[in-house]
Amino acid sequence: MKKQTIEKLRNEIDKIDEQIIKLLSDRMGKVKKIGEIKDKLDKPKLDPDRFNKLLKNRIETAKKFGLPKNLITKIWNLIHDEALIIEEKIK
Repeated sequence: MKKQTIEKLRNEIDKIDEQIIKLLSDRMGKVKKIGEIKDKLDKPKLDPDRFNKLLKNRIETAKKFGLPKNLITKIWNLIHDEALIIEEKIK
């Protein structure tokens, strides 16, 4: 019985992981579009004020769900770094 429960939970995790990956893909598609707009408007790729506000907001949201600040900070720094790479490729 315990093995079935573990397998069931692992299958549920796998489905959640797939959703996370799809959402990240969707997010990076939006990042690319924003990068194209910034390029046309000759705006800088990095907006530190926006990122700091965004990170603060994501940390507050994570707290509501019982997630630690350091986890969200690491994840959003990775997401932001990748977003900058995508935007920098647009020229």
